[in-house]
Amino acid sequence: MELSKGHVAVVTGAASGIGAGIARACARRGLRVVLADIESGPAQALARELGESGAEALAVRTDVTRAEDLEALAEATYERFGAAHLLCNNAGVAQGGTLHEFSDKDWEWLLAVNLYGVVHGCRSFVPRMMGQDGPAHIVNTASIGGWLSGPEIGMYCTTKFAVMGYSEALAAELGERGIGVSVLCPGFVDTNLGTASRNRPSDAGHAPDKLDVITPGMAEGMDPLEVGRRVLRGVGEDALYIFTHADFKPLIAERMERALAALDRAADPVEA
Repeated sequence: MELSKGHVAVVTGAASGIGAGIARACARRGLRVVLADIESGPAQALARELGESGAEALAVRTDVTRAEDLEALAEATYERFGAAHLLCNNAGVAQGGTLHEFSDKDWEWLLAVNLYGVVHGCRSFVPRMMGQDGPAHIVNTASIGGWLSGPEIGMYCTTKFAVMGYSEALAAELGERGIGVSVLCPGFVDTNLGTASRNRPSDAGHAPDKLDVITPGMAEGMDPLEVGRRVLRGVGEDALYIFTHADFKPLIAERMERALAALDRAADPVEA
């Protein structure tokens, strides 16, 4: 789908990081932008910034863990602009630590934001997109961690693997309905993901937060605006996968080769 001036983009987690980068890239393309974020102040500040640059922007406080907030976001979008041509389910959080350390509360929070935030967004916007004129596109933010898992980030990667599976199925379901689907798989990006626990629910208690495995790379990571530009390119190409860092290719290839080798082994009979 080729996005053009006047189209409407909705971005969750838009107040900072990759979300803000996508929002700025959309505004520079001439899109009208809806900024959804649990941090209302920074979202409003970004809306003012985009407005001063000539873009039309609307900030809506949104907690993606709450289905009713995504429904309210959709209602506000369609009431203001009458359509949503691009939906970026981007809000995400992370915690680091060994898997056995995490409590049910830890799992519930990451799954609620990283997976159910995507589910809630699609459930609220897809029926409306189906009823509007013209094509539409959805971008769900996973991570390179949706392809590669490892110690200390296993819980985060589990949620991102889930976003991968959800997005692939969604693409198959919506392809014939004029709605494209991409899954964004960024590598190291200069964001504040490492301090995501600032928005952790107060009733969830203390949790491990050992993100040293990723925070050094993030500090030297890609500019979020460049990620936004790559998102728009991917949407224009109707790409299922949008990557930001080609240097992860050997690691992904190695993973696939191990799987193919195991499949070859499955063809061998088992001796009695």
